[in-house]
Amino acid sequence: MYFALEPALMRIFGTPELMIKTASWQQDINAGYRKTAVAPEYRSTRDERLGDDGIRKGDLRERMQPELFAILTIRYDDNQANRSDAWLRVNHIFRADEQVPKAIRKNPVLVRLYLMAALQLPELKNKRGKITITGKSRTTLFRWDKACATVADEWSRKAEDQACELLESADVIAYDNIQST
Repeated sequence: MYFALEPALMRIFGTPELMIKTASWQQDINAGYRKTAVAPEYRSTRDERLGDDGIRKGDLRERMQPELFAILTIRYDDNQANRSDAWLRVNHIFRADEQVPKAIRKNPVLVRLYLMAALQLPELKNKRGKITITGKSRTTLFRWDKACATVADEWSRKAEDQACELLESADVIAYDNIQST
């Protein structure tokens, strides 16, 4: 079900695009025009994501619940400033969730470290460093990781379901109903 949703959301929220990394693209932008002769999934620039397909990031922001849109921003956006702003809007959700271990829930730094890392897509995670917590056993850290991953999966699933409904209604994505004979 999510095979068409994830690429659409990644395009809306701005995954690193291949054409932006080329020197010729920078020259075209500086000269006042741009080329769009690239693979169809990378045809948009940062300012015009999915414009041809009928929906933009602002449309999702207006139509979705603010908390769920913030979760999508944390999950799919590659801009750390946007992710930090979105975290401020959803911090209360995770601090009140009883599934998150109490030691993490009561510590804002741990909540942010564990849940922002658990929410973001693995291919967008920064490989600079890993969370290291001293003074706790491996079993405790494993339990914390597992509990936070469960909560993050539940909330990201809710956000993706609502985004999926909006994208389907805007005809950005469509699913083929294949019936077995």
